[in-house]
Amino acid sequence: MNNDMTSVKQLHTVELEMAKQIVLLCNKYNLRYFMLGGTLLGAIRHRGFIPWDDDIDFGMPRKDYEKLLEYIEELPENLRIKYFKNQNEDRPNYYYQLRDINTVIVQHIAKKDIETNVWIDIFPLDGMPNNGLSRKIHSLKLLYWRMRIQFSMFDENVHLHRKNRPFHEKALIKLFQITKIGAKSSPYDMMNKLDACLRKYDYDKQDYVINFMGTWKLKEMFPKSVYAYGKEYAFEDTKFLGPEDADYVLKQMYGDYMKPIENSEEKYSHHSIEIKKL
Repeated sequence: MNNDMTSVKQLHTVELEMAKQIVLLCNKYNLRYFMLGGTLLGAIRHRGFIPWDDDIDFGMPRKDYEKLLEYIEELPENLRIKYFKNQNEDRPNYYYQLRDINTVIVQHIAKKDIETNVWIDIFPLDGMPNNGLSRKIHSLKLLYWRMRIQFSMFDENVHLHRKNRPFHEKALIKLFQITKIGAKSSPYDMMNKLDACLRKYDYDKQDYVINFMGTWKLKEMFPKSVYAYGKEYAFEDTKFLGPEDADYVLKQMYGDYMKPIENSEEKYSHHSIEIKKL
């Protein structure tokens, strides 16, 4: 793994320019977007990248997310959006990855190393049922299809060294390692099943919304009012939109988020990477 901070800063420089291009497109066509996860945390606590972070995460309400594809030809030629409907890879992404094809990095996150490009993640934000019982049932369905996706590409996708996993996740991973159940399923088929499930509830018609394909799964479900119309936050030499109530979001995800701890949960999900070409 390349831990050299100079290289990380170079990575941040590339990612920041990529993010600016997406935001320009969103602003031009009035598409809603929000900083998510570690990117939002970095904006609030560091006014930019968390020092050890290696990507940028945006979320977009499903309608805006899908409309973005209509305008991607306006992006610079080195930038490509890849996701499961336009990929033919062993490890497809359900959500959009904006990739810089002029760069090469190696991800060391699972049993198999993956060579790819520098990227930023763009997640769909979807509605969740207003009724509490229906929300729980829908949540279980989403978790089931996400588990099936993970099992269908276990060697490429499951972060075996991630700390602090809940017991049920450890048990499922052990079960797969013993039985290989679901290993022969197509990840594309599983993603289509999940996609249909996620689309069931319209972001604009529900009181609760979720970034289900983020690292934290159900922990990234919030009342839609916390996003509202968004609020600008400083990020490095620019400003990006985030949820209006960032404090609510970050407390739910990270607890006492203003105290960075080297071995805290916020660091567990980050990728181990090696930079080959920037």
